[in-house]
Amino acid sequence: MDVLVFECDEYKLIVSTGSIEYAWARFARRVKDDAKTYCDYRSSREGTLSLYIPYGERMGMNRLNTEAKCSEWKNKHPVFFETCEYQFAVELKNIYDTSHERMLPRVRHQLKSVCDAFKFYANSDNSGILVGSIDFLNSPGKFNFAFEFRDKEGTLIKHSMEIYVASPKLDTKNDLHEITALINEEYENYVFDYLTLTFSSFSLKKTKRNNSIIWLSIFRNVIDSYMKNVKFVISRPNNKPIRKTYSAHPAKIRRWGLREAERFADRCEDAERFYYRYEVTENTTNTKENRFVKYSLRVLGKKFGEVFNEISDLYKDMDDNERQSLYEYKAMFKRLQNNVFFRKVGEFEGFRQESAILQQRTGYTQIYKSWLMLKNSLDLVEGKTDIGMKKIWELYEIWCFLIMKRLIAKVLCVDLSDKERVIENKNEMLNTLVNSGMAHEVVFKAHNGDLVKLEYQHTYNRRSKDEMKTTTTEQRPDIVVSIKKSDGFTLTYLYDAKYRVQDDVNDSELDEGADIDIADYPLPDAINQMHRYRDAIYYAMEDDVRPRGKEIIGGYILFPGRTEGDKIENRYFYQSIQKVNIGAFPLLPADSEHKDQIVQCNLLEKHLREILLEESVMEHIKDSVPQKGLAYSIAPEDENMLVLVGFSKKDQWDKVLANKLYYVRAGMVTGSLRLVAGFEHCKYVLLYDNNRRNMYKLSGNGPRLVSGAELQKLGFDSRKDFYLCFDLESKIPVVEFPDVKTGRILKIKHEFHPFNKEPYFSTLKELLEEK
Repeated sequence: MDVLVFECDEYKLIVSTGSIEYAWARFARRVKDDAKTYCDYRSSREGTLSLYIPYGERMGMNRLNTEAKCSEWKNKHPVFFETCEYQFAVELKNIYDTSHERMLPRVRHQLKSVCDAFKFYANSDNSGILVGSIDFLNSPGKFNFAFEFRDKEGTLIKHSMEIYVASPKLDTKNDLHEITALINEEYENYVFDYLTLTFSSFSLKKTKRNNSIIWLSIFRNVIDSYMKNVKFVISRPNNKPIRKTYSAHPAKIRRWGLREAERFADRCEDAERFYYRYEVTENTTNTKENRFVKYSLRVLGKKFGEVFNEISDLYKDMDDNERQSLYEYKAMFKRLQNNVFFRKVGEFEGFRQESAILQQRTGYTQIYKSWLMLKNSLDLVEGKTDIGMKKIWELYEIWCFLIMKRLIAKVLCVDLSDKERVIENKNEMLNTLVNSGMAHEVVFKAHNGDLVKLEYQHTYNRRSKDEMKTTTTEQRPDIVVSIKKSDGFTLTYLYDAKYRVQDDVNDSELDEGADIDIADYPLPDAINQMHRYRDAIYYAMEDDVRPRGKEIIGGYILFPGRTEGDKIENRYFYQSIQKVNIGAFPLLPADSEHKDQIVQCNLLEKHLREILLEESVMEHIKDSVPQKGLAYSIAPEDENMLVLVGFSKKDQWDKVLANKLYYVRAGMVTGSLRLVAGFEHCKYVLLYDNNRRNMYKLSGNGPRLVSGAELQKLGFDSRKDFYLCFDLESKIPVVEFPDVKTGRILKIKHEFHPFNKEPYFSTLKELLEEK
């Protein structure tokens, strides 16, 4: 179907595609009331525009502005979507002789692939059609379709049509802004790119920070005007009158000063023999304004040379004409700097006050404006400066990682600026973004003693140095969350960000009664990939010592899915998380009214709360379906393992946990601990009082001898000379001990026999319930 037709005196542009009905329906549900006024269209020539209307009773082509030709149409609905491929056809007539191949019409774009996609077919000696296709996949934003041809006299004529490419997956004017703003907040200017299919528009802001891509994008917008006005200044420079004093014989003086005339008269017949001073007013081009122009040429020329060298590795993807234009700019800078005009102009030393010449005089004003633009950076708000951005799938992936970081901090009640609880080297992340072979991690120290590690682009392969690896092909999930519990048990979860949704009911079987138009589904292949991840990654340890619980607990897809209400919880990809720990979470930025929620759907935050805040490891894994048909369990405990049993007063119990330190008397005094063989390897301490009994895991470093005075400084009631101290690994009590053979969860006996409140050593077998 034809979705756009533009017609003017010189040509007719027709754009067509298979269908936009489905893309429009998804887009309209995403942006709602703004759909029909979402974008603008602009042309370099006045003409009439026709757009396909995919909604209402008037579906079809509808001519806009038929009464008068114009070149700009604002607040119209989009007909270009990133999920569609479009065919462009430009019908030309009254053009130069088509037998001259070098004079044929052609498309102009920075990307060589776009230019190569179009070909001209002649209809006659002076007419023909320029045809080609463009796929906008993952490239929403503004697209400038520019082409050029020569008229019958051979004059080069350039035309362009600016269109807007929308996305049916997210709101590119709001959601994409939130995504880029968050990335830019953490990694400034990373979101920008040079050789892109489409571009976005931003405003300028004053800043000292900049980068080559931003500078070059602004440079392309202002350089032609800058060069033109520098040439104008050279031809019509600002001159400054200055008075100079000379000495000469009377015959050479044209204008006499009063004082020198009197001297000449007083000397009578000898007057001709002497020299007399006289003043002459002369014009000079060595003005502060001209010195500024010379300075700007040198600085901008040097900066362009640096950027020119940086982008040289992009030449293979760059259109030949784009590359040639950069060479021409480089040569132009050199010619202008060597112009004879600037030989008489001195060095710029700055302005002590505002210059009226720079603000008002033709040429100088335009040069100063271009200079200010090139000295500024960009602000991520709608503006007039066009610049390319990286592929949206790449931005979405990084945004998902940053959102995970914020959600984890929110769930753990940790401030990301707290360097004690959040450990991250952002330089490593920047290296990861540049080098795909590197990884990045953020470590959170939770208040309950857990260590939560968030990793980006962690690689598992046969050469992995850590315990987890693969024996087949390399696996590289986007995001990995590992939780090291206070008792040493580690849980690992994988997440993959996919900027894809199921586009059609035929792509996969849906839930019974579910409507794909109400909420999105992830692609089946993405879900299957999480199964492959979990199957491929394992702990390369011997079976008898391998902590099976440390294998991958679950894998999840993060995708830009729409959600309406709580029906999303009935979808298979969410319910499967409870059954097999494989599934998906929809993830899009929260709207302006719910900024504190960070994202639209709270299911991911709910999931993180379950895995991060649940104290018992068994709560995480008891319902999980593990790999290779194994049964999850805590590593088997020796029934004869020593346990220190000790009484603690109510007021001392909290101090024991606060300091993670339990002490017993040493020596021959009453109530001292009787040592047994292997006491230094004791792994647990069972504390009890009149109302409670809790078992805690010891650090494993063995006991140490500490003076009573040192313990008193910690708030303990220690009156004896010396005590034997045991360090607790965590404040969290251990309440469950799974029996490996039966799978039954054993607990501490309600009744056991303390020795008159004296500390003593026992064994797990004596303290746990009967099997």
